[in-house]
Amino acid sequence: MAPANNPRRENETMDARELALKLLEWEKLKLNLDALAAEIETAVLKIGKTQTVGNARASYSKGRRSYDYQEAADGHLHVSEATVSLFTTIIPQTEKVDWRGICKHAGIDDVPFVQSEPKVTLKLLS
Repeated sequence: MAPANNPRRENETMDARELALKLLEWEKLKLNLDALAAEIETAVLKIGKTQTVGNARASYSKGRRSYDYQEAADGHLHVSEATVSLFTTIIPQTEKVDWRGICKHAGIDDVPFVQSEPKVTLKLLS
């Protein structure tokens, strides 16, 4: 049996007891690392900026915005049927309307949006 700290050679196999001990060790380390990651993520969310120390990076993302251009354009004073036709492309069996283009064309700046929750991603750099 190979010592616990030495890497095993490819042709050596682990017995059931050794494997069970390794799995238990992995479980304990994984739970500790997950708890540590949660602490780091909470701290970085409060700071609101990406943090890098050594080769570890906690990347902060403020969340993605998803705009509803169609809602902004529907019923707007400067958006007519002709405007919608100008920004409509006919693709076989479907119509594609460029609502963003319509909003830009009509000068609509107040476009409703939904913002996803901020998040933090942890990774090791090279």
